[in-house]
Amino acid sequence: MSQKLIISPIVKTLVFSKVPEKVRDWIDRINRDWVFRRIIPAHFAAPINASRSELLAAFGFLDDVLGERYVTRPSLSLLFTSLLGKATSYFPPDDMKTLSSLDEFLVSVGAVKNVSGRKR
Repeated sequence: MSQKLIISPIVKTLVFSKVPEKVRDWIDRINRDWVFRRIIPAHFAAPINASRSELLAAFGFLDDVLGERYVTRPSLSLLFTSLLGKATSYFPPDDMKTLSSLDEFLVSVGAVKNVSGRKR
């Protein structure tokens, strides 16, 4: 995990997956408007040397959530990001059971909205 961009499973599941279009737009704006070589994460040692493609890779899970209806990058970049993104944001399903159950519960009781339109 050292010197890698990893999206926290809690933030990914309980926050970013609820508004994936807004998160994708935010990441795309950062990549379009900012020139950077390092990122200061909220946790862990900082700064981390990271490029635009590494930032896109960390948020590659959005491609799975959004599907083909929200492709904004060229296909070669999308392929690269998807391959790296799966490696940097994959968590084994058995490790995610409790968090997934909590997410489903929060949606079912109306504590959070499933605004992404994903089926449960």
